[in-house]
This record gives sequence, C-alpha cells and structure tokens, in this order.
Amino acid sequence: MKRRIRVWLGHGLWALLSLGFGLRRLLGGRRSLPTDPRRVLIVRFDLMGDVVNALAAAAAARERWPHAHLAFMTPPAWQPIVRRCPAVDEVIPFDGGTVTHWPAVLDPMAWAKVVGVLRAVRASRFDVAVSVYGPIAGAVVALSGARWRVGYRAEAPAWSFDQALPGHRRNGGPHEAELATQLIQLADPAWQTVEAGTGSDLVKDLPRPLVILHPGASHGEAKRWPDAHWATLARELEPQVTTLAVVGLTDARRTANQIAEAAAIHDLTGRTSLDELIGVLAHADVVVSTDSGPGHLARALGRRVVMLHGPTDVAIHGPGDPASRALRVDLPCGPCYSFDRPAECRFRDVLCMQWLAPDRVRDTVLDMIR
Repeated sequence: MKRRIRVWLGHGLWALLSLGFGLRRLLGGRRSLPTDPRRVLIVRFDLMGDVVNALAAAAAARERWPHAHLAFMTPPAWQPIVRRCPAVDEVIPFDGGTVTHWPAVLDPMAWAKVVGVLRAVRASRFDVAVSVYGPIAGAVVALSGARWRVGYRAEAPAWSFDQALPGHRRNGGPHEAELATQLIQLADPAWQTVEAGTGSDLVKDLPRPLVILHPGASHGEAKRWPDAHWATLARELEPQVTTLAVVGLTDARRTANQIAEAAAIHDLTGRTSLDELIGVLAHADVVVSTDSGPGHLARALGRRVVMLHGPTDVAIHGPGDPASRALRVDLPCGPCYSFDRPAECRFRDVLCMQWLAPDRVRDTVLDMIR
C-alpha cells in the first residue's frame, strides 16, 4: 500500500510539474545558451558509483568553461568524493531522493527543507544548470532559476529543460560517464576525476604489489560474487601477490572472515571512513570489486580495476577506463538489472555470478600486475 501511494503521488507530481513547466515555456518564450557562463550547477543524486561517474560532467564543464564557478549538488554522504574532484569549486549537499521515501513523502518538514534548498539555489543565480539523471534532479534543475537548463528529455518531467537531449539509460547503451559528458560537450569522458591527497596510513607502508578486494554490493544481492569464490581467488593470488587487503562495510565482514581462512590478508572491513577508503584505494596496484561504488571510485582515482559483473551491463555500468577490465558470464537472461530497483535474480540462483570462475579473475589480476 505504501509503495502504491508513493507511485500515485509520484505520477501526480510529475504531471503537475510538466503542466507548470509547459506554461512557463509558453509564457517565457525561447532562450539561448550563455556564451561564457560564470556560474554552472550540476545535479546528481543516488548511489556512490552514480555520483562518481557523474564527475565526468564536471570535468567536461571545466574544460568547456575554464573560468566558470562550478557547483555540484549531491547527497551529503558523497561530499568527501566530490570535494576531491579538481573540477568542482563548490559542493551543495542535498539528497532530493529523501522526499520520495516513506514516510518523508508525507512529511511537511521534509518538503519545507526542499523549498529552502531551492530558494538558496535560485538566489545563486546560475547561468547553466545540468541534470545528470532522474526526475528529482530534473525538477531541481527546472526550478533552479538558471538561465539555461540541460538534461535528458526522457528522464524528467516534460518541458523541464531548455536543451532536452534525446536518449536515456538502457542496457547496451552508452556508459554512465559518457552520458554525463555528453550533457556538456561531445567528447570522450574523463576517467580519472578524483584526487587522492596524502593517502592512508593503513596501507601506505605495506609491501607492493598491493591487491585490494572489495566484495560488498549495497544495491542488490545479485551483484555479489560468492564468498567461496573470493576465498579461492585470495588463496590462488597469495603466492604471487605480496599483499592482499579487503575493504568494505561491516556487511562484508563475513566474506572477509572466509577469505582470511584461505589466505593471509589485511582485513580493513568496517575500519575506514569514506575519506580513509579513498586513501586506501589510491595505494592499490589492482582493485578487484563487484559493480559497486568503491569499484568506480578506484577507477576515478586512476587505479586499475577488475570489476565483476552479473546482472548489470558492462556497457553502461562497467569501469569504462580502457586500463581496467570488466568480467561477466553471458547468459540468455542477462543483463537483467532494472534501473528502478536493487539488483535481484528472478530465478534466485544468480548463475551469472556463480559461473564467473575464480581462475579467470586471478589470471586477469596477474596480467594487470605484470
């Protein structure tokens, strides 16, 4: 029932915004892109990996408008990442998605906070505002008061943008970072968009080569590689790799314990803040990760990544950078990931991850080290 109410409210709000934006377009007439914008806003909500890939838009904006003040709106949790993007001048912490969750969707105080954020954005008088993805970001950009608003037509209420690009996210489509870049200019995306800083004391003195394993996946159990496969991989890498470390949230502790029974590792699960995780990943020679935020973050730090895919499509969700590798097993049922819900297997067996053999991952890691 709660989901049904949220859907009804969402459809109603979408229709209302489309009507309002249409009337604004009818009464306001056509506008043109400022030739040399002084203030640019980029908006991207959602998960860590989504925000990391969206930093390609910031890099493209910095290249196109080198003297502009560039602001990036993102959920507060991902501020440490965005602050390390050299293209970004200002981080605006806000998670527009919070008002779509129960019970915040019916909370007047939550909506009052949204109004307050929008008033502050409008007071900043942005020349250009860019919605990287989603109806919430699209609505924020449409209501931003910016002189020129850009986004993908299918991913926001009608008439949200002055420049509405065709296309949308789909399996087999362009990579997330490429979609973000194309909102600014027709160019190849920048893959290294985050600076590490001084690194982390947890790993900087460890012998090299250092291979970091990240077994976690917060957006769906179907993204997880089996614990036994992680243990086998560690056992087979140990004789040929000087140092192995495991990172992740506390939900990865069980996997780390199983790996520790098979090989000598440095277990950092649950021990790193996001700032510390950035420092740890920056020291790695190779990072082995599921399709998850830390995997994309490692790539953005310039690390070589071996990313393990099951339900998600490599074309749009892979590491992207030619220096990294994406591995998956092709099955008739995949890729099956839908963009509006966590990744779960409808057959409840996740064969795409079960059949991704540890020796294939091992050989890829060793080849990258060599």
